[in-house]
Amino acid sequence: MIMNIQEIKETVQSSHINFFIGAGLSAPFLPLLGDIETRLSKETKKAERIKIKKEYFEKVMVPNLDVVSGQIDASKQSDFESTRKAYKNFFEQIGHILLKRKNTILSKQANVFTTNVDILMETVLEESSLEYNDGFSGRLNSTFSLSNFKKSIQKRSLHFENVSEVPVFNIMKIHGSLTWEKNEDKISFSKLKHFDKSLLKKGGKSFDDKYAKLAIVNPEKKKLEETVIDVTYYELLRMYSSELEKENVALFVMGFSMEDEHIREITIRAADSNPTLKIYIFCHGKDLDSKMKEKMHIGKLRYSNIEIIEPDDDEQGSKLNLGKINDVVFKEIINSMTHECKD
Repeated sequence: MIMNIQEIKETVQSSHINFFIGAGLSAPFLPLLGDIETRLSKETKKAERIKIKKEYFEKVMVPNLDVVSGQIDASKQSDFESTRKAYKNFFEQIGHILLKRKNTILSKQANVFTTNVDILMETVLEESSLEYNDGFSGRLNSTFSLSNFKKSIQKRSLHFENVSEVPVFNIMKIHGSLTWEKNEDKISFSKLKHFDKSLLKKGGKSFDDKYAKLAIVNPEKKKLEETVIDVTYYELLRMYSSELEKENVALFVMGFSMEDEHIREITIRAADSNPTLKIYIFCHGKDLDSKMKEKMHIGKLRYSNIEIIEPDDDEQGSKLNLGKINDVVFKEIINSMTHECKD
């Protein structure tokens, strides 16, 4: 694994921090359906498209109901625990970095953009008592708005009136979320009560009609319709583009293949126009490196600001999953910051 940890540490110290998280980080609890986007995009027969949607619903969405109920199937318990632990360590480590980094001008916020519709990140953030914005405001009737992001949180000590900014994660779910429920021209918060496993028993048009009511963007290449979800999708993409255009920005891409052409084009365009942007793309396996270089136009861009990081070899133990990234990157940054404080 070739990377300059000192350079990454310095970048983190002086930059607005952004992450782009893909389905690879929710594995092994949620499986990777690698070619689902291609299959949905190419398939024209309605019956076959419904089969693919049902596969996506069953394998990626339904397990979240067990997360909410706290009743994980015994066969999935080990996978759930390893996925949960990796997310937990990630958010706690980034929160620590935001809190302890030297730069006092930058806000203690990190943007997390994701195409994942699952609820694993929110579950872990609440479990760890970390502050986050998911775009919703209100308690009894929570509604979604982009204006709810980017809110700083300050806390005042009980005895000495000291005020300090608290680390906050902005969770921006570009493809929607299972916690989103369409309510005419608004998106309301739902604790997954708007769907259940019984949908799997429905077939044909009956399934498709119910599935269409879920507030998600299907993982396929198509022109989006002007619905409340699709408009929100474009607004979140604009936010992603806007964040990458800022001065001194770091983007860490993890568990994401860059197959989504909209997101890939925005990322490449930003890299080609913003010399102060630094992008680190973590490849899960070594064989993905050359493909990622081709996708991201490495060698053709105006600035050399995209670094692709891959495992040293292709053995199972060297796969760059979130747990490995936590250990070799973010944990090392914290250790380095700790040593500097002691010195």
